[in-house]
Amino acid sequence: MALFARGRVAGAEHDPSAAEILGEALSAFAAQHLPLDAARARFELARVVEADQPEVAVGEARTALAEFERLGAPREADAAAAFLRERGVAGRTGPKGLDQLSRREREVLALLGQGLTNAEIAARLFISTKTAGNHVSNVLSKLNLRSRTEAAAYAVRFLGSDATGK
Repeated sequence: MALFARGRVAGAEHDPSAAEILGEALSAFAAQHLPLDAARARFELARVVEADQPEVAVGEARTALAEFERLGAPREADAAAAFLRERGVAGRTGPKGLDQLSRREREVLALLGQGLTNAEIAARLFISTKTAGNHVSNVLSKLNLRSRTEAAAYAVRFLGSDATGK
């Protein structure tokens, strides 16, 4: 962590040794099996080398983005995707996971985006409350979400007007 902090400070001060320090931090995090910290160091490295080595920066940012998404770190993934977009590179192809949902599960996700309970979802879809609950569980599991609230936010973000009913 100390190497990472030193690298960030060096980068902020435009110190030429910043990339080397962040590379050491990245290696140390990887050796200790700390993938999130390694991805953070990789993304910081991308920021530091961007002016002198834009291709390297894009490669590091893409790798960091993939790790952030794999690890379920949305704030960091959004920052990496924005970094890539600012450089004219497509960081994401779209929301991950929606393609894993069945048609019915997408309908349930949209209704979660409207804040409906299992009973209300069941009534709308003409299914039992237990079946609605199973669909909700499947949606949460497939999208790696922890709660109905996260599912609602996900639905609003990625389904847009389909989720809000407007």
